[in-house]
Amino acid sequence: MTTYIVTSAPPNPNGDLHLGHLAGPFLGADILTRHLRQRGHDVSYVGYSDEHSCYVPRRAAELGWTAHRAAFTFGNRMEETLSLGAMHHDFFTRPLTDARHTEIVQRYFTSLWEQGRLVTRELPVFHCTGCERNLYEAEVRGECQFCGDPSDGVYCEACGLPQETTGLANPRCTACWETPEVRTLERICLPLEEYRDRLLAYYAQAQEHAEWRPRLRAYLDALFARELPLTPVSRIADYGVPVPLAGWEGHILDTWFSGIFGYVAASARLAEGEGEPSRWERQWADPETRIVNFIGFDCSFSHAVLWPALLLAEGSATLPAQVVTNEFYRLEGEKFSTSRDHAIWGGDFLRQVSGDALRFHLALTGPEREQTNFAAKEFAATVQDVLVGGVETWTRTLAAMVVEDFEGTIPTAEPGPASAAGPLAAVLDGLPADVAGSLAAESLSPQVAARALAAAVATGVRDLGELRRLRIDPADRDRYAGRLAVHLEALAVVATTAAPLMPGWSAFLAPRLGIPVDPTHRMPSWPDRTDGPLIPAGTTLTSVPPAFFHEL
Repeated sequence: MTTYIVTSAPPNPNGDLHLGHLAGPFLGADILTRHLRQRGHDVSYVGYSDEHSCYVPRRAAELGWTAHRAAFTFGNRMEETLSLGAMHHDFFTRPLTDARHTEIVQRYFTSLWEQGRLVTRELPVFHCTGCERNLYEAEVRGECQFCGDPSDGVYCEACGLPQETTGLANPRCTACWETPEVRTLERICLPLEEYRDRLLAYYAQAQEHAEWRPRLRAYLDALFARELPLTPVSRIADYGVPVPLAGWEGHILDTWFSGIFGYVAASARLAEGEGEPSRWERQWADPETRIVNFIGFDCSFSHAVLWPALLLAEGSATLPAQVVTNEFYRLEGEKFSTSRDHAIWGGDFLRQVSGDALRFHLALTGPEREQTNFAAKEFAATVQDVLVGGVETWTRTLAAMVVEDFEGTIPTAEPGPASAAGPLAAVLDGLPADVAGSLAAESLSPQVAARALAAAVATGVRDLGELRRLRIDPADRDRYAGRLAVHLEALAVVATTAAPLMPGWSAFLAPRLGIPVDPTHRMPSWPDRTDGPLIPAGTTLTSVPPAFFHEL
């Protein structure tokens, strides 16, 4: 058993989560967490709402709200959406109402400061004279100094590169849209270049054991081809975690600095809630703990560069073993956009459709290595062809045969040559290995797993014709019983291996096949047929299971 800490990038509570958000870090992190638990590992899935982000007061000003009201309202909506999609964390911190977050962020900052790992520098800053404020990240909009795409003031969504403090071209204040002037401000910074060699050694070691996705590797190669930027971690503002130093009143810690320690804080709160308040320190200090961070590509600098450097500098915590990025998920060919209301909001959509159906479709079409697209007609096709016409047709047909022909007692699949199972031999013998390989932390691909499961279901449905042929001939009664038993065993393999992608359906069907479901995490164990069939002898089906998915 290995200890894992799985995280998903902290969302800004400036709106609900749309399908583009769900298709990225949240679904991937949840699928991995479930799969690892099925394999017997100790997993903590943690995250937090980025309530100190400057996007929150910007959105609040647009609505005429306070920042705290916006963070509270949208944070609640995000949690509801994650729950509807069965993607909620084991602990999800709400920093504005949880003092532990601030305490731990300040604790690690103080450790870095006292060790002399941070420096102070006078840096240029955009300043809006009309609004009488310095402009930072969400407060300034312009063009990326590297790729020219529209960008806010810190990281470019398109290329992921950090902007110099006044590097944006054609900057505008997002409150009044006037051009700011440039002033200077003393800020606390991490001299990132000092960690070049240690970071490169870390990447080399991590990628010996895990497959980091190609675009992230290319990003790191390009970034390290030049000097790493001096990275500010503080600024002047009245909204955020205060810098805990005398003489720095009015300065806050940047949320990009706080991020990795927000994960630590969530781990601490989870451990406290489970009655082991010191567990988090052991986990984060243990080099054998495997930390897996899920992010959108635009967060590559923070998760793959800045945060590992902060951990190296502070020295008491282990570094991530894997950083899993995703690309943009588009909607009907265009980028999801809150401002243009070009979005499908997760909470609204999940109140109309099966959460498992959406999870499976997002896994099947997710933007793992390239931008992909959500289209309503394609989602409907997945539901109709794979889930209703595939999973439910196969399941309900087999159940009806058991009830009508065997008085509800599932026939026992006798061991024999693979040829006796016909095309289902590939499902029985190959599917667990195929899904396990695609859901391993080292090379995660829910897309590959979803395709393998869809292919297995299609194989079962196609073989129903042969099963029906055997059924109508009394002379083939024994062969019919054997073939039906093989079908049901293959269905059991699909139901157990599909649990990370479709946890509701798996927990619904597995007990009906006599397969126990863990009461804590509501999942069957990973299928192991070395000691015999998954379905216990004598298992009964008293009725045909009701439909789980519905047609759209």
